[in-house]
Amino acid sequence: MTRRPGASAVARAPGLVGLLALAACSKAERTGPFLSISQEERAPVPRGAVPPGSIALALGGLPPEEVTRLRERLEEATDASVRRAAAVLLEGVALVPDAAAPAPSPWLQALPDLPALTAAANVLGAPWSAPGLSVKLGPACDAAASRCVPLFAPAAETADALVRHGRALAWALGNAARLRVPGAARAALLRSLRGAQTRPSGTIALVFGAPGGALDEAELDLLREQARRAQAHLAPDAPQRPWLDALGAVRSVWALPVALDADEVLVVPRLSALARLEDFHAEVDLAGTSL
Repeated sequence: MTRRPGASAVARAPGLVGLLALAACSKAERTGPFLSISQEERAPVPRGAVPPGSIALALGGLPPEEVTRLRERLEEATDASVRRAAAVLLEGVALVPDAAAPAPSPWLQALPDLPALTAAANVLGAPWSAPGLSVKLGPACDAAASRCVPLFAPAAETADALVRHGRALAWALGNAARLRVPGAARAALLRSLRGAQTRPSGTIALVFGAPGGALDEAELDLLREQARRAQAHLAPDAPQRPWLDALGAVRSVWALPVALDADEVLVVPRLSALARLEDFHAEVDLAGTSL
């Protein structure tokens, strides 16, 4: 099966994951959502280090146990920071790892899943902007747009550089695989996709079985509390503060900026997978055919 960027991609598993019919693609072309691409002279609007809502969306697109894992890693990083500070205070020397085998930073390990967070930030990034270019996502075409293309309709290779560049800005949704899944196969397919999602060398960043949802509030409260505890042991200008601030304020409710039907699943690739989209498509196919 050939797939193109922006297509309503599907995995093939006879009787389990159904191919979206051409009629559905035609419907998508009529009803959207659409990418409205405009040339602009003004500079892109600066954005914060951690876009609002991106952590909740990332956690919503990861396996449910990710909230617990993140809290535990954050607790380990905080404890390591406290031990290091205590050693400096009491012994007067810093704990320096062996230069021949440097230990990984506990703070780096305590970051939210970076491929998922990067993809979630792009999913929620509309309007996307770059020097001389702006891309809006909406249910209809912007009348002032230079170009307007369906987000999920099959997109053939085009010589139109403006369309290519516009789709590249909206890379997460523009290359996502939208699957139509019968109810009996839904749970099994989601498990299979989430298993592929956790592989370090994999191509899948996020998996959504619904257009919105809510994280476990009790687990989220523990995560927020741990984030606030971690901040107490950091310098005011520590680079970890922006994402710890975001973790401390993360809300339980998350929502995609696009609709999903009750029988659809959305699979978003990692940024690193854009150079090997065939591998992403194969991994999604394998999740469907291995059921």
